[in-house]
Amino acid sequence: MDMQHAGELAGLATSALWVVSSLAFAAAGRKIGATQLNLLRSLLACVILLGLQWYFKGNPWPSIGANRTWFLAISGLLGLAIGDQFLFAGYVIVGPRTTTLLMTLAPATAAILSWIVFGQSMSWQAILGMAITLVGVLWVAAESPHAASAINPSQQRKGVLFGAAAAACQGIGMVLASNALRGDVDAMSAQTVRMSAGAVGIIVIALVVSRMRQAKPISAASTPLDVGNQLQSNLQPAIIALAPTRRLINQPVIVAIVIGTLSGPILGVWCSLLALQKLDVGIATTLMSLVPVMILPFSKWIEGRWPTPRAILGAIIAVVGVVILATAAHA
Repeated sequence: MDMQHAGELAGLATSALWVVSSLAFAAAGRKIGATQLNLLRSLLACVILLGLQWYFKGNPWPSIGANRTWFLAISGLLGLAIGDQFLFAGYVIVGPRTTTLLMTLAPATAAILSWIVFGQSMSWQAILGMAITLVGVLWVAAESPHAASAINPSQQRKGVLFGAAAAACQGIGMVLASNALRGDVDAMSAQTVRMSAGAVGIIVIALVVSRMRQAKPISAASTPLDVGNQLQSNLQPAIIALAPTRRLINQPVIVAIVIGTLSGPILGVWCSLLALQKLDVGIATTLMSLVPVMILPFSKWIEGRWPTPRAILGAIIAVVGVVILATAAHA
């Protein structure tokens, strides 16, 4: 491996691993619901990460300093707990493709915040590459909804707001993680802290959802916490149902959760933190935003149709942007 481009390779690997993770979690989420899935994958990821940390470092909890721990913990809460809950709400209301489109706002959010707060800068070639990559991703993601559904204008507005909020949480979370990764902290330690904080946040969210369901019947989808049950009856094609369930967790579901956890919160997050450690946050988050393009070869399986010429051309445009980005990082 050319270590000079380790950051770019880690960013691309993150997108590829998140494709695998999204497919596995979608299969499990159809069976048990998103909040229960989110909770189970977070707990499983924490157990694995703490075990790996203990095995390789001799201590189950990383010793990386209070400031870094706080930065990474807040990053995990925003990106893995709150951000994921908004993301799932967007999936339910406006569908995965529109929500994926909105999630491509994360690199811009991260780059702007890094410029304002931390003074990071990018060359014009890097900015051009990021813009070209985003154009390709946006074009592919916006081609058509993954699943058509009849929703009213109010629900449409809420879905767009939830998707934009998820992108903002992810972008801010990546900036915080990038700041904590400056210096000699390793990606595994950072990943353990971030995932642990995210798991705590998800546990709190699950408890809040449960209390809200017990307190009163859901009559209006007003928050990303209760929107799942309200819309589930008329949004059956959606892959996410937000409210916790007690459905049977059988062997295929367990296998899907394990595959999704290993490829997403374990390897995927580790690669994303490595990319953030090696690259400017705007470039890293752009390389990690290629999931809508990389998932195209699976279109026949998940959508019942092959990618359209527009989708293929958009993927080529995105790849050209990635090449420009990768060469600009070390120009």
